[in-house]
Amino acid sequence: MRVLRLGMAAVLCLIVGLTGVQAQDNLLNNPSMEEGSFGAYIQKRGGEKAIYMPNGGWDYWLPSTPRGDFYDRSDRVTINPHPESGYPRPLEGIRALSVDCGFVSCTSAIFQTVSTGITPGTNVRAFAWGQVKTCNLERKNGQPSGNCSSSVESGARTRVGIDPDGGTDPNAPEIVWAAFISPHEQGGWQQMIVDATATGSAVTFFMYSTQTNFSDINITYWDAASLTVGGGGGAAPSAATPTPTPPPVVAFVVPQAAQDDGSIVHVVQAGDTVDSIAFAYGVTRTQILELNNLASPRYITPGQKLVIKTPEPGAGSGADAAGTPEAVPPTQDSAVVDQAAPPTAEQPPAQEQPPATEEQPPAPPTTAPEPTQPPAPAPVTEVASNIVNPAATSGSVCVFIFDDRNQNRIQESGENLLPGGGIVLNQGAAAVGSHQTDGISEPYCFSDLAAGDYVAAATAPDGYGLTTSNQFRLQLGPGARVNLAFGAAQGVQPAAPPPADAGGLVDETAPKEPAAQSLTDQLLSISGYIVLGLAGIVLLGGLGIAFALRRR
Repeated sequence: MRVLRLGMAAVLCLIVGLTGVQAQDNLLNNPSMEEGSFGAYIQKRGGEKAIYMPNGGWDYWLPSTPRGDFYDRSDRVTINPHPESGYPRPLEGIRALSVDCGFVSCTSAIFQTVSTGITPGTNVRAFAWGQVKTCNLERKNGQPSGNCSSSVESGARTRVGIDPDGGTDPNAPEIVWAAFISPHEQGGWQQMIVDATATGSAVTFFMYSTQTNFSDINITYWDAASLTVGGGGGAAPSAATPTPTPPPVVAFVVPQAAQDDGSIVHVVQAGDTVDSIAFAYGVTRTQILELNNLASPRYITPGQKLVIKTPEPGAGSGADAAGTPEAVPPTQDSAVVDQAAPPTAEQPPAQEQPPATEEQPPAPPTTAPEPTQPPAPAPVTEVASNIVNPAATSGSVCVFIFDDRNQNRIQESGENLLPGGGIVLNQGAAAVGSHQTDGISEPYCFSDLAAGDYVAAATAPDGYGLTTSNQFRLQLGPGARVNLAFGAAQGVQPAAPPPADAGGLVDETAPKEPAAQSLTDQLLSISGYIVLGLAGIVLLGGLGIAFALRRR
């Protein structure tokens, strides 16, 4: 009997040793973000939008400054344990981590710093599983109700990264990031993997999530994280020229003429938003909502008629305010003829930042351009037609490129002219002229142009990317002068405008299938089962030996 006990004890020690090695492979503490033996979640922030983090060294990062009333609202973020009974079910254990910022957008990073087993030159591999649910609810009597299926409309995306020196700022240029994915709920949990090489005695693992647009339901789930020694290693690309986040782009709104009674009615085009319409006509979003009895700026459709200005007192009946003003399809960005040279910058609507579910319009300038600088571009410039010289038979188009340092597409004080860019003016398929900017002689004017439609296209100087559209369509009248300003910023990559369809919304697309795992990764993912199987074989062998010894 004593021999039997010794045999079983040896087998148990072997099992514990094997499972202990397996557990030590993952350098993260509490990788499944559990409670139980790890203790309850730790409160980091109380109040209505509380933040609780899993025990074991997990922490969080949120931006310190919001981007308007609806974007990157750190104060509207809740972080909580996601229960086993919830949907989706946790991938491992009885808890997952939930980052929730409904009705706004948020950027967050969940991270843990690890020093055990890390020395400079150590290769590490990390992964985590994520899932997002972002969508807009139906409205009943102006209130959100029901449920919805996760949609690409929000632009939600996630990624994982490793700071090879143990830093805790997710904006650090040395972080090695995996590619962004969009793991919408329809595709279930999806894995993100990244390799890096440690440069210090600690590394930090990040789980990062963000969205392009806000939505009613906006939740990111994290679970089953891992950080192990091994993998292919690697470092972040050179950070000598960081690439700023491209500014959001929306289609330019083409202004529509006033009716005979002085009223203005805008017929919505694909790509229009309430905010871009307000910016174009020099009114506020609130004015448009009140004039049109709209409860929300988020739902307008192509063909819908919006009152921008009511009839002037004492004006004749003229055209019916509900009539259809002339509308130009937004196939290209448009500029309205400026009948005087040069105009002053028009003030955009004050303090009206949050956009609709399309992209955000450019932020209004805080200061007027210096008199010595060329005028700032505006989507709409209206001037009295009696300034035009009736005897003139030709017009001119004057162009320049400026250094749009803050990427708001408005030239402000200190944003100087840029040399090295190219601007071409076309009429139909024929090129009227071209100009290479030198940053000194601009604005450059294409003169003696016949009245008609033109397209001005620009290319940015080397190392720069355009922050405005790369082309504008012009309507040039006799005696008129059009001033066009193209903005560019260092390192910017142009952002495409949102696709337009009949409904003015972005269709859902199926989530991307997760990348196939290598044989090594597949074996690692089932290594726990292999260890238990081996332990079972050893246990049976030990029992057999003990039984044989007992019979002797």
